[in-house]
Amino acid sequence: MTNDLEVLEEIEPLVFRLKDIAEKSQSYWILCQTHLLQAKISLLSFDVKKAERLLLQAQQIAERFGFNQLAKQISIELEVLLKRIDIWEQLKEEEAPMIKLFELARLDEKVVEMIQSRANLTTRVTETEVSIHKEKKICLVCRGQVLRYSYICDCVTIYCENCARALTNLENVCWACEAPIDYSKPVKPFKEEEEGVKVDIKPRKK
Repeated sequence: MTNDLEVLEEIEPLVFRLKDIAEKSQSYWILCQTHLLQAKISLLSFDVKKAERLLLQAQQIAERFGFNQLAKQISIELEVLLKRIDIWEQLKEEEAPMIKLFELARLDEKVVEMIQSRANLTTRVTETEVSIHKEKKICLVCRGQVLRYSYICDCVTIYCENCARALTNLENVCWACEAPIDYSKPVKPFKEEEEGVKVDIKPRKK
């Protein structure tokens, strides 16, 4: 609402803290929503590839833990993003004002939705279930325990079957070491955006 980048700088550490709490308490609904929120924030710095990864991860977590409606919503968000990649690239070249980016990312809608949905949250696990044994095999993407079929990369990173297939379709590389998952298909390696949005941040008035 204020078009002030300093607000985003204050939000980011809170988002990471929320993700950490959600993972430790196995609150996977909150984890999905936090990934979705973080994806929209990434778009404000034109990090489209990171936003793709976060949306895919949120979708896989939602599907893994039975949040079917949320998974469908995230799938639509990912589809819309893939269709708008050219638009985001154009806005980056034009150095579009932040207000335009907020409107396209619909960040305000996501924040309002998360606040309104907080009443639906319930404790899904007991204190005993929260403790994770060291030998448990956890999928890097959906954060769920891998019980049956899995894909194990040469770097020993583990993916469940569904997440391995999803990654193959999106970029076909391991998130840890960038090695191809399916050598018969082309790869689209992920690269961090080095250049962000150049905005002069004025000091706040006391």
